[in-house]
Amino acid sequence: MISKIKKIIVNHLLSQNDWMQSKLIAHKNKAITISISNFEIHFEIENNGQLKTIDKKKKIDCIIKLSINDFISQIINNNKGKISIEGDLELAKEVSEILKQIEWDIEEDLSKYIGDIPAIHTTRLIKKILHTSKNNINNLTGSLLEYWEEENKILAKKNHVSKFNYEVDQIVEDVDRLEAKINMIINKIKS
Repeated sequence: MISKIKKIIVNHLLSQNDWMQSKLIAHKNKAITISISNFEIHFEIENNGQLKTIDKKKKIDCIIKLSINDFISQIINNNKGKISIEGDLELAKEVSEILKQIEWDIEEDLSKYIGDIPAIHTTRLIKKILHTSKNNINNLTGSLLEYWEEENKILAKKNHVSKFNYEVDQIVEDVDRLEAKINMIINKIKS
């Protein structure tokens, strides 16, 4: 049941973004899997270039994998995280670019139920809430990071880690030099 609902939602979003057809028509009948941690969605490119969700029954031409953290980071901060690609790289690049640009036309969907004017106002309110939430998350993240670096010292600052690594490297070099001198003295004593 959940799988069927997932397909309906994804296919609805994809149908609202029919501009992608011209970009994908060259890859018709190819199958793509997007894996976010253990959650997978399988797509097939139809003859008209439209993406549709499918069950994983056929050979997959391309797999795009990323962790849930990288997925969230991309959505919230538009940061490109670590993405693993297997299979057709050209197809993966095209699908990745398209998926970054897909937008849900919530206003259109809401207008069917509550009318055009309330849908416009509701959409503006939702966008404002999302924008504020994004800013609040970024501020909270920055504050927690600063607290953990400065006050609670759970996290180390990048320059402190670099300094520590440099000092460890110096100790290793000093030990290597000392070992070489000791070996040289031992060889002189033996001879």
